[in-house]
This record gives sequence, structure tokens and C-alpha cells, in this order.
Amino acid sequence: MAIENVKSTLSLKGKLYCVLIGAAIIILTTTIPYLTLLNVFLFAGIFLAGTVALHQTIMRFQVRLTFNQAFAFGCLAGLVGGVLSEGITFILMELFNYRPGTESLALVIDWALQIAKGRPEVQQQVQALVAAEKLALTPVKLSFVDILMNMVFSGAFYAPITGLGGAFAVLRLKRKAAKE
Repeated sequence: MAIENVKSTLSLKGKLYCVLIGAAIIILTTTIPYLTLLNVFLFAGIFLAGTVALHQTIMRFQVRLTFNQAFAFGCLAGLVGGVLSEGITFILMELFNYRPGTESLALVIDWALQIAKGRPEVQQQVQALVAAEKLALTPVKLSFVDILMNMVFSGAFYAPITGLGGAFAVLRLKRKAAKE
């Protein structure tokens, strides 16, 4: 693979568009009931946020980006999305006593219980999942420092996953262009 020397001509408007699309998808896949289930599968929703955001940005603004540039824009979208997602999660917990992801956890546990029927060797792991569900459903009171730490951790954790999604979008578009 040759190293490309492509200067990004993506305008500030394009960069903002990319970050907003990526952050919006992260917020949707981390707060909407049952849509959070996407992230059970190796954070697929977070990865898709980077892929869709970069694909849409490249197509809309008709720019060529290197893998590094796409990764960087994806990381920025993941950082912003993680911070906003944690803020929205806090608001949902405080105002509506709703913790995003609990229904997805319940589905996974129900699935594990179905699999564990008649299999005593798996019962201990399933009981650990049931205990985790009870822990997840207990009310939580977060301090301001807790919220900030959650925002920093989520942003830092989502950034590289979203960045990889952005680089994947560039890879797909380059392969598609090479076929044509």
C-alpha cells in the first residue's frame, strides 16, 4: 500500500458536518432502547457512526481523504459523541429515572437463560449475568466529578472505534473507485 500525500480540502463546514453526523449516530445507538443492542456486538453502533459519518461527508463534499485524516475526523466525532452521549444519559437518569441499555441487557440475559437451560456447567456464568443486571438496575446518584469522568472515559473509548469506522469508509470508497 503506497503512502498517499493528499491535502484535505475539507472545509470547516465539512468537518462540522462529519462530527455532527457521527455524534448523532453515537447518541442514537447509546441511548435509544433496543438500538443500544447494536453495541453489544463489538461496539458496532460506534463503528458504524464513523463509517457513515465519513462516507456521507466524503460524498457530500466530494473530497479525497487519507486513512489518517479519516481516522482523525472519526476520532473527533467519537470524542464528541461520547461526551454528548454521557451528558444525555445523565439527563435521562435524573429526569426520567431511565438508564439506557437496561432493556438490551435484559434481552441478552434472557437469551443466556434460554441457552443455559439443562446445562449446569453454564449456570454460574448466567447467575453472574443476573447479578450484573440487578446491579445495573439499582438507582445511582452521580456527582459532578463522576459525570465528567464518564464523559472523558466514553469520549476516549469511543474515539478510536469511530476513527476505525472512518478509515473503513475511506477503504470502501477507494476499493469502489478502483473497480470503476
